[in-house]
Amino acid sequence: MADVIMPKMGDAMTEGKVIRWYKNSGDAVKKGEPLLEIETDKVNLDLEAEQDGTLGDVAAAAGQMVEVGGVLATILAEGEKAAPKPAAPVAVPAKEQDSKPAPDNAPSRRAIDKKDSIKKSTGEYGEAIDMKAPRIDRTAPAANVVAMPQAEGGRRRSSPLARKMARDMGVSLEQIQGSGPGGRIVASDIKNFKPAAAPAQQKPKAPSLPPVQQLETKDIPLSAMRRTIAKRLAESTGPIPHFYLTAEYDVTNLLALREQLNEIEGIKTSVNDFIVRAAALAIRHHPNVNASWGDDAITQHGEVHIGIAVSTPEGLITPVVRNADEKSVSDIAAEVRSLADKAKNRKLTPNEYQGSTFTISNLGAWGIEQFTAIINPPNVAILAIGAATAQPVVIDRQVVIRDRMKVTMSCDHRVVDGALGAEYLRTLRAYVEQPLRLVL
Repeated sequence: MADVIMPKMGDAMTEGKVIRWYKNSGDAVKKGEPLLEIETDKVNLDLEAEQDGTLGDVAAAAGQMVEVGGVLATILAEGEKAAPKPAAPVAVPAKEQDSKPAPDNAPSRRAIDKKDSIKKSTGEYGEAIDMKAPRIDRTAPAANVVAMPQAEGGRRRSSPLARKMARDMGVSLEQIQGSGPGGRIVASDIKNFKPAAAPAQQKPKAPSLPPVQQLETKDIPLSAMRRTIAKRLAESTGPIPHFYLTAEYDVTNLLALREQLNEIEGIKTSVNDFIVRAAALAIRHHPNVNASWGDDAITQHGEVHIGIAVSTPEGLITPVVRNADEKSVSDIAAEVRSLADKAKNRKLTPNEYQGSTFTISNLGAWGIEQFTAIINPPNVAILAIGAATAQPVVIDRQVVIRDRMKVTMSCDHRVVDGALGAEYLRTLRAYVEQPLRLVL
């Protein structure tokens, strides 16, 4: 007989929820076969049978919260029989349960996995440029183009007076249909020529509104992820003494470099991908911000692991780009897309969302120009990135239009002093405003 227990999927995990059982008591099971789906504070996953046998008594029903290490069920070997009465499950009392059992018609895990979850969002991630697109044959005449009479050498046939009038009026003979013999352009053709009106400039469309929702009073059960978010935010804003530093960077050159990189390499990078690399490289100059607070010591980390805040329907999660200072912008872009896809489908592994040493939160895609973020413990700093906007600025006593972006750094004052935070932002400015440093 073997027990199926609630696993510990992370240092902060204390309990998990049973979502659904794939097997019923008495069903035959094989080693490696999924038995049930559980929900942790970060991901949903299937628990597999560790041996062949028969599923015995099920100790935790769908919708029940079970502590880490608690018994979920038993697997009986050949010839074994279930005990007369199963052991009581280690579960949270009914009044603390926060969800109803999953319905029978809930979609299976495999059905969810088949969905394509990568979507275009605010221009951040799109399709790669097709560098092998067929060229247009410009030598073939268009069906609706009238062939114009040509003189020897390819010049249009026209009278001397017509040519003089065309020069004076700034009119190209290629635009005019001649009315003289053989299509020859004459003075009257120039005089009566009216240039085509320039296409009307389209006004920018007003932003659309999201659909109106039906308002109703209801209680929304807390998911394991939302419980964990609430707990960690309370641990952050209470014990950690926050202070904030804001700087504004010129990102005109960075946006131009991004456009060139996307065109040359046929990839799609976001501004955030450049910021991740810039933040990681700046940490090399200021290891004090790549640290954690402890009761007896401050730990400085020897590797740079950048957490990226990703919004999901159930809350915020921070996948981690490990050793971000050693990866190129294109490598970071590909990894962030993959991690964001997994996060939205609750398929991240603990190694992919734990162990960050510094965090970045970017709301620029939502049009937010400036905000402050709450530190993600045990990190001692988080960088909040706003939208890049075109603004008039004075350069060499001349007003010019440049793309500007505000960043706000939230610091743990127990570790990062004001001067240290300011020095870090100054180093970050050098990487952001001179973006060739990010690709050399």
